[in-house]
Formats: sequence, C-alpha cells, structure tokens
Amino acid sequence: MTCFIALLFLVSSAWAASPQIVLSSHTLQPGQTLRVEVDGLSPDAKLRVLFNKKSYPCYPVGPNAQRALIGVPLGTPPQSLPLALKSADPDASSSPLAYTAVSISSRNYPTENINFSQAKTSLAKNEHRESALIHRKAAILRKEQSWEGTFLPPVSGPSIAPFGLHRTRNGTQNAGFHKGMDFRSPKGAPVLASNAGIVELAAPLKAHGKTILLNHGQGVMTIYLHMSSLRVKPGQKVTKGQIIGKVGSTGLSTAPHVHWQVFVHGVPVDPKQWMETEF
Repeated sequence: MTCFIALLFLVSSAWAASPQIVLSSHTLQPGQTLRVEVDGLSPDAKLRVLFNKKSYPCYPVGPNAQRALIGVPLGTPPQSLPLALKSADPDASSSPLAYTAVSISSRNYPTENINFSQAKTSLAKNEHRESALIHRKAAILRKEQSWEGTFLPPVSGPSIAPFGLHRTRNGTQNAGFHKGMDFRSPKGAPVLASNAGIVELAAPLKAHGKTILLNHGQGVMTIYLHMSSLRVKPGQKVTKGQIIGKVGSTGLSTAPHVHWQVFVHGVPVDPKQWMETEF
C-alpha cells in the first residue's frame, strides 16, 4: 500500500482557502509513477501540474478533488525537480499557484544480452516506424477513467525479464532500456486485458509482433507484444481479465512470451507498481 504524503499550500481564494496537495511519494526512481492529488478545491477549479518541463492534466476524483498521474522516464538522472500547480483557466494568471519538490533517486540498470537469428535480426529495421505508430496511438487522451483497482498480469506464467534492464542484441547492438515486463507462457495460452479499456491498436507488426494497445483513460495505456493471434479490434471496449489474444513469439522474440508495458502520458513506467498499487 502506497503511503501518501500531504502538504498544505496557500493559493488563490477563487479556488479554496488552503487546498491540500497529496503526493504518493516525495522520492521516486526513474520508471515509477507519481500520483498528485489536490483536495479542498471549488467544483469549477481547472488545474494542471507542471513537472520536469511538462504539463499534465488533472481529472476530478471527487466533488472537491482532482488528480494527475506522472511517469518518470527511465534514464532520468538523480536530482530534485520542482512540481508546480497551475490554473488551466485561460483567464487566470499564468503564474504557478503552489510549489513543492520531488527527488529523483538513482537507479541500477542491470544489463542483458539477447542473441537473435539472422532472420529475426532483420526485423529490427521496422522498429523505428512501428514505435512511432505506437507512440502516436499512446498519445490519444480519453478523459474517462476505465480502470479499477490494481492491474492484472497478462498471463499466469512467471516474469522472465524485469522492467529497466539495459539490453544489447547479439553482443554489440545497443537495444536501449527494457520498458516493460516479459512473462513466459506456452504458445497459444490466453492473454488477458490487465484492466478495462478501449482498443487503440490491434495489428500484426513486424518487429513488435502481433500487438494490442489498450487505452484505460486519463493517459494510462497498456501494450501486449509478440502474440500469435489477436481476439479484439480497434475501438472495441474490453473488460478486466477478458481474453484479447494468444501467446506467441512473433516479431523480435526468441521464445513464446508476452511483453507487457504500461504507459502514463506516453512514458513507459514499471508495470509492477501498477500491479501492487491502486492509482
């Protein structure tokens, strides 16, 4: 259970006398998700959170409370970053209304090498184009929250590669960070939707394999790679635990498994945190 830390700030009386900013943590590692909740607001308040040179929307979580979710990118160096609260009302002052600070701690990135056959290696030339497609789809913002509670793993098999590895291919090629978790499961085993959402992408890609991207609302997405078959179509609503495909080894994969990834406003974050914490 995440411990939330409350801080008090004085801001414009047009919103409230002393709204309360509640952070899930004051210290995060790269890859973790930060929850920012502002309580004690007037019902018509419009807020955004400014953090690490980006602006994040706030969504109502009650009649007088709003919440923003922020993902800290892998590779972010240790530092203290300001977090500011700002009105999203175009007629309001452009000056931030409240400040606090969030510390980014260091993270260890273990290394892993994967050897691919020549045929599999040749698929890598499609990665950039496919990644651009996925990131365009991952930027689609749906205001309604579809998810409930913690997220389910996509299969019942064990995790075989954690989030945050630094990978190489065939001993020499830098493959960057592993931005999700890999789960081993037999070919043909069912792949489950980790939570309720809407299908933004369901397509047979070359490097990523047969891929599904689910939009859970408010900037939260999950993606499922390397499947052998797809059971859903773009625009379809799915429920938590629904079968959306079957395990495979399509694309850049050496054995049957599912690569499962969580995005928060386009930033890949640690899925394990979403399996253990209700955001």
